[in-house]
Amino acid sequence: METKINAEYLEKIWNNKQVRQRLAYESPFWFSMFYLRRHFNYPLAPFHMEMFHLIEQSKYEFIVVMAFRESGKSTIMNLSNVLWSILGKPGKKCVIIMSQTQDQAKNHFANIKSELEGNELLKEDFGPFTENTNEWNRLSLELEYHGAKIMSVTRDQKVRGVKFNQHRPDLIICDDLEDSVSVKDRTATEEFAKIFESEILPLGNEYTKIIVLGNLLSHYWIDQDMNRSFILRLKNQIEDGRADSVFRAYPLIDDRGKNLWPSRFPDRKAVLKLRLRLSLETWIQEYLLKSYGQDDKNGPNINFESSFVIQKIREESPNFGKRNFIPVQKPLIQQMKKYMIRAPMHDYMLFKNPDDPEYTEFLRKMYFYPNNEDLQKRIVEDGKRYAP
Repeated sequence: METKINAEYLEKIWNNKQVRQRLAYESPFWFSMFYLRRHFNYPLAPFHMEMFHLIEQSKYEFIVVMAFRESGKSTIMNLSNVLWSILGKPGKKCVIIMSQTQDQAKNHFANIKSELEGNELLKEDFGPFTENTNEWNRLSLELEYHGAKIMSVTRDQKVRGVKFNQHRPDLIICDDLEDSVSVKDRTATEEFAKIFESEILPLGNEYTKIIVLGNLLSHYWIDQDMNRSFILRLKNQIEDGRADSVFRAYPLIDDRGKNLWPSRFPDRKAVLKLRLRLSLETWIQEYLLKSYGQDDKNGPNINFESSFVIQKIREESPNFGKRNFIPVQKPLIQQMKKYMIRAPMHDYMLFKNPDDPEYTEFLRKMYFYPNNEDLQKRIVEDGKRYAP
């Protein structure tokens, strides 16, 4: 966690039950720090605090979050969110967690139920959690004391008209509704987009909060087929002006080469250790949240002044290729102002030539090549490929 709250300070609050309960009731961050600390193995980063901000602020009714693998998005936006939203200030009564597969649905449900059954401090402060287990597919539980119900379903299950007593769903979390295989099935993707609009969105009421979580599963640049994935469709809708909505992308490395989670990856060596386990394609797509293999076959949207293609385009469009023409993601909290995030879009990276020192520094900062030998090999190859 990039935070000034240390263990000693936490202990003081922890030992004061009245203060602990009040803080946890008001804030999903404090709720997580008191009752779910075992799920946070590393200090939080600013982007985690922005996630808590999204949960806490009622003005964000439709939230889409794309983040790098193992970023903690499901822990915060799903597990913490569900428990706090029922037990804390929002007082949600009918919660639906939707996943792609039955195994995912079981896993999400098991994580929540484990906390309700085995978290003694949580039971002491917010219990009892008596539950009715005679439920739909056994992947739902009713918290009778709180008058609330949690249901974990797959995206193929029929949910039209679902209610709990008089309550329509007031929190809907869609966690990883697609994968790298399903996203390639155009027909299935189109069908689910229609189901989402016609059956899932209307489930709620004027106070329903909908959260969609996922990763970058398809490319995203010039080819229109790259917009096929469900989460990118939602991104486009939000950018077109969907009210009370926000899209957030959290890559591990931002567009300036700055690490978003320095407490987990404290230096270049730590990032390189992760990078060495991955292919270049996986690194770019799943950790940088960028498209892979577009104008350049070995990375994001890179080109050079000396390129014949660029020269021809500029003859027709003199302003083509100016940097920073893709808007930067606007920070929602002060701590995020130091980052420059355009994911899943690329700024158009245009360098003088492959020997440009700025190009070498760009490749290095983005960890495209884990050692100098590979980096220099790439530069030589580019020199041959883009020779005037």
